Order: sequence, then structure tokens, then C-alpha cells
Amino acid sequence: MKNFRTILLAFSLLLCSTASASSANTDWAISCSIRSDKFDYVLPDAMRDNGIEMWIVIDKGRGTEPLARDFTEASSNGYGLFVFTDRGDDRIERANLGRGEDEVKSCEVYDLYGDPNDIGEFVRARDPQAIAVNFTTDTELFPMEGRHLSDGISHTDFKNLQAALGEPYASRLVSAEKLIAHWRGRRVGLELVEFSAIAEITRKLLDRALSNEVVTPGKTTLGDVMWWLEEQRKQQGLASGWDPTIYLSPPDGNEIANTHRVIQRGDIIQIDYGLGRNNFFTDIKRFAYVLKDDEQDLPDWVRDGFENSRIVRKMIRNSVTSGGLGRPKLELLKQRVAEMGFVYTEDEQPSDVDGVEVNIGMHAAGNLGHDAGGALFQIFPTRTDYEIQPYSIISLEFIVFTPTREWRGNKLPVNIEENVLVTPHGIEWLHVPQQRPRIIR
Repeated sequence: MKNFRTILLAFSLLLCSTASASSANTDWAISCSIRSDKFDYVLPDAMRDNGIEMWIVIDKGRGTEPLARDFTEASSNGYGLFVFTDRGDDRIERANLGRGEDEVKSCEVYDLYGDPNDIGEFVRARDPQAIAVNFTTDTELFPMEGRHLSDGISHTDFKNLQAALGEPYASRLVSAEKLIAHWRGRRVGLELVEFSAIAEITRKLLDRALSNEVVTPGKTTLGDVMWWLEEQRKQQGLASGWDPTIYLSPPDGNEIANTHRVIQRGDIIQIDYGLGRNNFFTDIKRFAYVLKDDEQDLPDWVRDGFENSRIVRKMIRNSVTSGGLGRPKLELLKQRVAEMGFVYTEDEQPSDVDGVEVNIGMHAAGNLGHDAGGALFQIFPTRTDYEIQPYSIISLEFIVFTPTREWRGNKLPVNIEENVLVTPHGIEWLHVPQQRPRIIR
């Protein structure tokens, strides 16, 4: 198995130079292969482990169903209803009620095509006890980031579906929230190849952005770096996860993200950025230091702060495996932080307590920067109650605050975020991680 994963990563690295320029036909073929494998190997467990006999996804087009591209290509017209039924066989029955077989590009992953107006008869013929649709049970007043992935059905569609099904089936509609977390959480081989290729492109662009190719101290602004990244993204035909977040960490501890701010010598620069292609999006951070005129290499206080982050990263990699809920895994990490002599904080900023502080916020990633799978992230407590699926993509994300004499006792924040694979035996890299700060001369 280890050799297989090594081959996957090596193949993805070979694809990196051409990934952003691949043909539409290639993208479609990759998507079809991923769907076929996920329908065969992920969907049965996702439904059965959550007690779901039927899953209905309504795609009315124009991006209104966040998971639409998991099942077909995006369309302004929509594809009607995708219906997945567990009929007790080795595979899940897959139906596309809405577009005829000749009206869509051949992907050969659906068993049945039909009329969405026949959904009532379709369901009655299969008599499912639990019918999942895409709404969440989250009780937060305001939507947490990424919740829309599990909340795609509109109020109107929900009421219309109830009417079309009638009783007793209308009363059997349940949330697909945990099913979706499983579906998005567990990955198949070609997903890892495709994601790794995009992750390497993201990493290389960030490394270039934090270099003298782009930054001239005393002249270049944060906004200049942002627009350079966006121009590179556009030239390579990639999608944007969000605007590049470029910020400085000054000695007073207050982050500066003003795009008009000129980068000066002695600055700490950090970037949070994500790129997308073919239904995959990255979420990666990078850390850099701008040398002062009398410096030839990193000063000790910057090196020490980053080294603390490497120590924490190693501890996390040695502590987290797949299987089980996210919450006890996060609690274990908090305990391990204390055992290292550091102080755990729930805040993403330093406090007045003595010593090194650590904040951990590991969330699902893959098809979206903040995806729907299980998490080790106190800000999103609902997802810490999800299972951490084997071979899931997450962001290994945390912040380490190290006190420095150079900043009059204030703490240097080192923000770390790498996209990784969580396996039954630990955490594996999906792209080359940052091993030392970037240096801008």
C-alpha cells in the first residue's frame, strides 16, 4: 500500500507542469473515473454506516447544488434529481432523473435515466425507510463556513419533494449531513493524484511570490503580491478559492493586511491562498522573512519560532490517524501540547500567558478549501463530531506563538497550513511541505 501511494504522489508531481493546461476531455475523463470509483467503493459504506437507504440530490442548475460537480458537470439547466438507492446488492443503484442518456456526456456511471416527475413512483417502488436529502441539523444561528455543502436543498424543493413523495415517505426524509461528510471525506486514488497536482502548483506559486522575483523591499506592496498571484492563476487557467490573503506580523502583534502597505526589511510576511481546478481546491499557507541590510541569513529568533512550529507539526503527525471522531483527537492534541511544555489556546492570537502558545484548527479539504468532512477544529464544533475517514484530505493547520526579546516580549506567530492525507497509520504529505522560512533579500 505504501508503494502504491508513493507511485500516486510521483505521478502527481509529473502532472504538475501540465495540470493547469490539460484538455477538457482529460478533465472529464478524470472526473468520470473518480465518480465511478467513489460510487463503487465509497458510497455504499457512506450510506450504510449512516443508516441511509436512499439519497436524493436535487440539481436545478446555476450552481445552486454545491455537490453537483461530484455527480456530473456543472450546467445552467441542471440535471434534475440524482437518486442513489441501497437495494441490498454489492453496489448502490444510481439514477439520473432529469436528463436523458443522450443529453449528457457519456460517463457510464448511472444505471437509470428517467423523468423527475416520476420520483414519487420511483420511491414507492423501492420503499426506503430513511431518505437522505441535503439539509443540515446544525443549530447555529448564522451558517458556519462550508455548511452550504450539506445544505443544498432549498425550502421550495424540500416542500415540493414532500408533496411528490406523499406519506409515509415524506416523513422519512432525513439529513444527509453525515453521509456527505463520509462521501467527501474518504478519497479514492485518482482524487489524490489530481489534488496533489493542484497542491504542487499552489506551493510553487507561493514560493515564487515570497521571493525577490516578486518582492523588492521598500517598493513592493502587499497588493502587488496579491495581484501577481492572481495574474499567474489567470494565465494558468486555474480557479480561485479566495483572494490571496497576504499579511504582515509586526512586533506589536497586530496583523497588517492593508494592500497598500509597502513591504520593508525586517518584515514577517505570511500568505494564505487556495487554487482550484476540476472540482478540487487547495488551502495552503507560507511564511517568509525579509532580511535587513546587515543580515545574510535568518536571525535566530525567526529560526527558533519556525523550529517550534516544526516540533508541533511532528507531534501532530505522530498523534493523528484516521478512524474515530475528530473531537477526542483534538483533545489528545491539546494534551500533547501541554506535555511538550507549551500552552494550548483556543484563540488565533497570542495572550499574556508566559511561554509558547499553540492553536490547532485542522479542517477537511479537497473539493473545497474548507470541506464537509471530519475536523479537529474547535471553531467548527459540529464537524468534530464527524468520523475522520481513512484516506481523507485535511489541512494540517495550526499557529505557534513564540515570545521574542526582539519584539520586546511580544510573540512571533508562525501560521502553518499544509494539505495532507490522513491514513490509518498517520499523516502523509500530498505536496512538498515548508521546511524553513522563505528568505527575501
